[in-house]
Amino acid sequence: MSGLLFLIAGGLLEPVWVIAMTKAGGNTDRRAFWYIVFLSAMFMSLMFMSRGMKTMSVGISYAIWTAVGALSTIVAGRILYHEGISWKKVAAVTLILIGISGLEAAG
Repeated sequence: MSGLLFLIAGGLLEPVWVIAMTKAGGNTDRRAFWYIVFLSAMFMSLMFMSRGMKTMSVGISYAIWTAVGALSTIVAGRILYHEGISWKKVAAVTLILIGISGLEAAG
């Protein structure tokens, strides 16, 4: 698995731990379950980022991991919580992805 795939996998785990963290903080009888999901997904996300950094520079790796995490969290928020996605959000995420592609091409 290449470094880029590790970074994408780690970024895709970000909404998992973010959502689990919000559920664990809520008043629920399944709080322990959500803490386990939160800690497991967070650990795996950081582990995948660490593996991705072995083949790419730290700055590029972090930028890719963060962008994938932000994008997947926006999508998860839209699907699970029916949050709105404005054209400004789409434009901002597009600029992030263009910037990362430029960094990768220049590196």
